[in-house]
Amino acid sequence: MNVVADVDVGADTHTGRVRSTNEDDYLVYCPEDPATRSAVGLLFAVADGMGGATGGGEASRAAIRALAGAFAESDGEGPEARMTRGFAAACERLWHLAREQPRLRDMGTTLTAVNLLGDRIVVGHVGDTRCYVLRGGELRQLTVDHAVRRADHQLTRCIGAGREREEIDVITSTVQPGDVLVLASDGLWDAVDPETLAHVVRRMRPQAAAEELVRLAVEAGGVDNCTAVVVALRGCGDPGRAALVPCRIPGREPVRLPRVTAGLPALRRPRWPWVVLALAFVLAGLAAARMLLGAGTWA
Repeated sequence: MNVVADVDVGADTHTGRVRSTNEDDYLVYCPEDPATRSAVGLLFAVADGMGGATGGGEASRAAIRALAGAFAESDGEGPEARMTRGFAAACERLWHLAREQPRLRDMGTTLTAVNLLGDRIVVGHVGDTRCYVLRGGELRQLTVDHAVRRADHQLTRCIGAGREREEIDVITSTVQPGDVLVLASDGLWDAVDPETLAHVVRRMRPQAAAEELVRLAVEAGGVDNCTAVVVALRGCGDPGRAALVPCRIPGREPVRLPRVTAGLPALRRPRWPWVVLALAFVLAGLAAARMLLGAGTWA
């Protein structure tokens, strides 16, 4: 893929050690405005699907593709309107999929996207995927989680889940050379504390930083899918005039740790039922032998 020359981009994702499928998805995209044939900045996004076998992966992928499609069909409107239209397209796409396929009725996804436009960004956000900016060593969270902080991180807003529309947050902010933007699904930020996250993205280039953050999340237990997109700004030039350069991001999920639960003591099957069963057989055998011996003596 191609990206604007004055940014450096990295991304990584992993299923984790407990889940059997990866319901996260991410996007790194440099769309063009068809009306002007110029770049409309860099678009990157992370979606964390919900629904497991009933459609979490389908939800995140469909939302990401609908968002990218809306940016590709841009007709010159402003970036805030473009972001709003992209999220509306994602909502509509999931709603239609759920109506067409009953098994996908309850699927949903978070969606957090950033449109980088020179020295400013437009963020679209629904759910609890987070967008951070690191500036001068200080990490700041730009988004507000739409979730109730319980053991299951229950969402209060999401794309899908039977809803044709959803209220979205659209946030505008300025950026400057040296800033680093980070998108992280909850499987990552819940396992990697902000201090560690800031330390990693401050000392590593984006691709290495994304891989290191995901590795840390997996090694911390990997109880959820985890995804990171990291963007470092070397400059903040006009995206419509900036040169495009190739950007290589690994296309396949690397294998770091076994995705099996046998290595997790809390999830290992208990052995006591088998011990009890074996003991029961032994006692039953002894009782039967005693009855036979008793019957022989009586005769």
